[in-house]
Amino acid sequence: MTSLSNMLTQQNYKRPPMLDISFLLNDDQEPERSPSLSPSLTASPASVSSTYSSYSFPQQDYWEQSKESGPIKAKRRRANSEQLEVLNRVFDRTFFPSTQMRAELGRQLGMNPRTVQIWFQNRRQAMRTKERQRLIKLRNETKLKSV
Repeated sequence: MTSLSNMLTQQNYKRPPMLDISFLLNDDQEPERSPSLSPSLTASPASVSSTYSSYSFPQQDYWEQSKESGPIKAKRRRANSEQLEVLNRVFDRTFFPSTQMRAELGRQLGMNPRTVQIWFQNRRQAMRTKERQRLIKLRNETKLKSV
Protein backbone atom coordinates (compact mmCIF):
# COMPACT_ATOMS: atom_id res chain seq x y z
CA MET A 1 0.00 0.00 0.00
CA THR A 2 1.35 3.40 -0.98
CA SER A 3 1.64 6.03 1.74
CA LEU A 4 0.26 9.53 1.33
CA SER A 5 3.73 11.10 1.20
CA ASN A 6 4.77 8.69 -1.56
CA MET A 7 1.62 9.44 -3.52
CA LEU A 8 2.19 13.18 -3.23
CA THR A 9 5.81 12.96 -4.38
CA GLN A 10 4.86 10.64 -7.24
CA GLN A 11 2.31 13.20 -8.49
CA ASN A 12 4.84 16.06 -8.24
CA TYR A 13 2.79 17.74 -5.55
CA LYS A 14 4.05 21.19 -4.64
CA ARG A 15 3.19 22.69 -1.28
CA PRO A 16 1.26 25.96 -1.65
CA PRO A 17 3.15 29.14 -0.72
CA MET A 18 2.39 30.78 2.62
CA LEU A 19 -0.80 32.77 2.53
CA ASP A 20 -0.19 36.53 2.42
CA ILE A 21 -2.71 38.40 4.56
CA SER A 22 -0.66 41.59 4.87
CA PHE A 23 -3.29 43.48 2.83
CA LEU A 24 -5.76 42.73 5.63
CA LEU A 25 -3.51 44.40 8.17
CA ASN A 26 -3.56 47.74 6.31
CA ASP A 27 -6.17 50.27 7.43
CA ASP A 28 -6.51 52.05 4.08
CA GLN A 29 -8.04 49.17 2.10
CA GLU A 30 -11.78 48.54 1.91
CA PRO A 31 -13.32 45.14 1.12
CA GLU A 32 -14.03 44.73 -2.58
CA ARG A 33 -16.93 42.33 -2.21
CA SER A 34 -19.46 41.14 0.29
CA PRO A 35 -18.58 38.00 2.24
CA SER A 36 -19.77 34.61 1.09
CA LEU A 37 -21.70 32.33 3.40
CA SER A 38 -20.25 29.21 1.84
CA PRO A 39 -17.11 27.80 3.50
CA SER A 40 -13.78 28.21 1.76
CA LEU A 41 -12.82 25.03 -0.01
CA THR A 42 -9.33 26.09 -1.07
CA ALA A 43 -7.39 24.02 1.45
CA SER A 44 -6.78 20.42 0.47
CA PRO A 45 -6.24 17.78 3.17
CA ALA A 46 -2.54 17.74 2.31
CA SER A 47 -2.19 21.51 2.68
CA VAL A 48 -4.12 21.48 5.96
CA SER A 49 -1.73 19.04 7.58
CA SER A 50 1.30 20.84 6.16
CA THR A 51 -0.02 24.18 7.41
CA TYR A 52 -0.18 23.02 10.99
CA SER A 53 3.06 21.07 10.85
CA SER A 54 4.96 24.21 9.82
CA TYR A 55 3.15 26.49 12.26
CA SER A 56 5.01 27.42 15.43
CA PHE A 57 2.53 27.95 18.25
CA PRO A 58 3.15 30.74 20.76
CA GLN A 59 4.84 29.51 23.92
CA GLN A 60 2.12 29.63 26.56
CA ASP A 61 1.38 27.54 29.62
CA TYR A 62 -2.17 26.38 28.98
CA TRP A 63 -2.03 24.28 32.13
CA GLU A 64 -0.59 25.75 35.29
CA GLN A 65 0.29 23.55 38.26
CA SER A 66 -1.42 24.18 41.57
CA LYS A 67 -0.23 22.34 44.68
CA GLU A 68 -3.73 21.93 46.14
CA SER A 69 -5.93 21.03 43.18
CA GLY A 70 -3.58 19.66 40.54
CA PRO A 71 -3.54 21.07 36.98
CA ILE A 72 -5.84 24.01 36.30
CA LYS A 73 -6.67 25.58 32.99
CA ALA A 74 -5.15 29.00 32.28
CA LYS A 75 -7.46 32.01 32.27
CA ARG A 76 -9.16 32.91 29.03
CA ARG A 77 -7.84 35.97 27.27
CA ARG A 78 -9.91 38.42 25.30
CA ALA A 79 -8.61 39.68 21.96
CA ASN A 80 -7.15 43.17 22.24
CA SER A 81 -8.33 46.09 20.10
CA GLU A 82 -5.68 45.60 17.40
CA GLN A 83 -6.50 41.89 17.09
CA LEU A 84 -10.24 42.64 16.96
CA GLU A 85 -9.68 45.22 14.25
CA VAL A 86 -7.86 42.71 12.04
CA LEU A 87 -10.29 39.87 12.80
CA ASN A 88 -13.29 42.09 11.97
CA ARG A 89 -11.61 43.23 8.74
CA VAL A 90 -11.10 39.59 7.71
CA PHE A 91 -14.69 38.78 8.73
CA ASP A 92 -15.91 41.58 6.42
CA ARG A 93 -14.22 39.73 3.55
CA THR A 94 -15.11 36.15 4.45
CA PHE A 95 -17.21 34.49 7.13
CA PHE A 96 -15.27 31.22 6.72
CA PRO A 97 -11.49 31.73 6.50
CA SER A 98 -9.49 28.73 5.31
CA THR A 99 -7.36 26.68 7.66
CA GLN A 100 -4.27 28.24 6.14
CA MET A 101 -5.63 31.76 6.64
CA ARG A 102 -6.52 31.00 10.28
CA ALA A 103 -3.00 29.70 10.90
CA GLU A 104 -1.47 32.80 9.32
CA LEU A 105 -3.80 35.11 11.25
CA GLY A 106 -2.88 33.32 14.46
CA ARG A 107 0.82 33.69 13.72
CA GLN A 108 0.61 37.38 12.87
CA LEU A 109 -1.75 38.24 15.74
CA GLY A 110 -0.01 36.10 18.38
CA MET A 111 -3.06 33.87 18.79
CA ASN A 112 -3.61 30.15 18.55
CA PRO A 113 -5.32 29.12 15.25
CA ARG A 114 -7.99 27.36 17.31
CA THR A 115 -8.69 30.64 19.13
CA VAL A 116 -9.08 32.36 15.75
CA GLN A 117 -11.46 29.60 14.61
CA ILE A 118 -13.58 29.96 17.75
CA TRP A 119 -13.66 33.75 17.35
CA PHE A 120 -15.10 33.32 13.83
CA GLN A 121 -17.64 30.75 15.05
CA ASN A 122 -18.80 33.10 17.80
CA ARG A 123 -18.96 36.05 15.41
CA ARG A 124 -21.09 34.10 12.91
CA GLN A 125 -23.44 33.00 15.68
CA ALA A 126 -23.76 36.59 16.96
CA MET A 127 -24.61 37.70 13.41
CA ARG A 128 -27.29 34.98 13.09
CA THR A 129 -28.79 35.89 16.48
CA LYS A 130 -28.91 39.58 15.59
CA GLU A 131 -30.59 38.82 12.26
CA ARG A 132 -33.10 36.49 13.93
CA GLN A 133 -33.99 39.20 16.48
CA ARG A 134 -34.39 41.75 13.69
CA LEU A 135 -36.79 39.45 11.82
CA ILE A 136 -38.84 38.78 14.97
CA LYS A 137 -39.10 42.51 15.64
CA LEU A 138 -40.12 43.17 12.03
CA ARG A 139 -42.76 40.40 12.18
CA ASN A 140 -44.18 41.78 15.43
CA GLU A 141 -44.38 45.32 13.97
CA THR A 142 -46.19 43.94 10.91
CA LYS A 143 -48.70 42.11 13.12
CA LEU A 144 -49.42 45.26 15.13
CA LYS A 145 -50.05 47.29 11.98
CA SER A 146 -52.46 44.72 10.54
CA VAL A 147 -54.56 44.50 13.72
